[in-house]
Amino acid sequence: MQYRTCPNCEHRNLPEAVYCFECGANLTDSHLIPGLMPLHHYLLSGHNQDTLKPLSRSEVDNTRNERESSTLYNAGLHCLRCSALNSPNAELCVVCQASLITPDEIRQQIVLGSARTSVGQVRSNNEDNVGLWARRGLVLGLVADGMGGAAAGEEASRLVKESIQANFTGALRGSENLSELTDEEIADKMRRAILTANRALLTRIKEDNTLRGMGTTATLALLRGNRLIIAHVGDSRAYLINGTYGWIQQVTDDHSFVEALLASGHITRAQAERHPMKSVLYRALGQNEELGRADIYMRQVNIGDRIVICSDGLPRHVSDNEIAQIALSFDDPEKISQELLDLTNRRGAEDNVSVVTFIVKGTDAPSAIENLLPIPGELEEIQPSAEDPFSTGRIPSEELERIRRQINESRRQPPLS
Repeated sequence: MQYRTCPNCEHRNLPEAVYCFECGANLTDSHLIPGLMPLHHYLLSGHNQDTLKPLSRSEVDNTRNERESSTLYNAGLHCLRCSALNSPNAELCVVCQASLITPDEIRQQIVLGSARTSVGQVRSNNEDNVGLWARRGLVLGLVADGMGGAAAGEEASRLVKESIQANFTGALRGSENLSELTDEEIADKMRRAILTANRALLTRIKEDNTLRGMGTTATLALLRGNRLIIAHVGDSRAYLINGTYGWIQQVTDDHSFVEALLASGHITRAQAERHPMKSVLYRALGQNEELGRADIYMRQVNIGDRIVICSDGLPRHVSDNEIAQIALSFDDPEKISQELLDLTNRRGAEDNVSVVTFIVKGTDAPSAIENLLPIPGELEEIQPSAEDPFSTGRIPSEELERIRRQINESRRQPPLS
């Protein structure tokens, strides 16, 4: 593979990368001075998620080492335009001022996200990786659960995250027009991004025989408006929790031998729970070209709904009903993610555990139609103009109230798919 080596931090980036995965430098900038840290790479400082500080070059390696050795890692929110790291609920990118987490004025909703991972209580290293990106109200989340041994598993999940970021970040990768694509076009882009990540893994294995046998799951979820699109390979999971009635649905299918036996009726759920091949997958990234093809799922979401994406370390210790109960107990995705990790760790956390959480929240902003309506009691006589001879003198109060009732009624109806 022909890597793009960053002149600033010397990280070997994937060929399609526009920004360096480690230091954030623009790899297309011919004027980049080696050793001079680009200002647009930011780090969440300490536990204050609202405080951002630029990293020096020497801090890049330190930050990476701390992240890999940390028992808990908060991924923050990356800008899909310039790759800068922001607070999870940032409305504007701290560097390029691109809109990130912004309300959908038509549907009167906003999507908030969180991405966290924990090493657990048994493992000494974390082979999971999580990612969170946003642009113009569109939010993208990833959970990748690496396998194949300590170094190999970490390398596999990291490569997938790096590949996803390289394929989505920057105008050269279409981040500017994601909001204009159809659901099918976005699904195809997500499917191709997973295939590209799989090829990166296969190439890396060919380059280094010590990594043979490494692989990873990949569950990539994109929320845009009232649509949820998921590309999935492996046994990480995506759950949809209904905010009105409280039910929970496992959207994705586990690509494991035991789940296949269960689905075909050969074993019971109780037998599946203690089956010796419970963790053996028949599809994962890093095996071959064919097994890297992602399944695509599409769902409609409504205000109040929660989406939880997780590695298999979570459902080993926390039931689906408990996931739903915790997800509906908080209005902050950061608190939901942390509570799920804490509960898993309290119950022993035999494996690494990772969680990406989305909440579809309503906004109190007036609708665009409502902004155009005069307020009762403040109506003034409007004379027909020469430019518009058909204009009326005023809107009758009965008609105004009828329009207002229609607006309020439409707010209570679920958005059309």
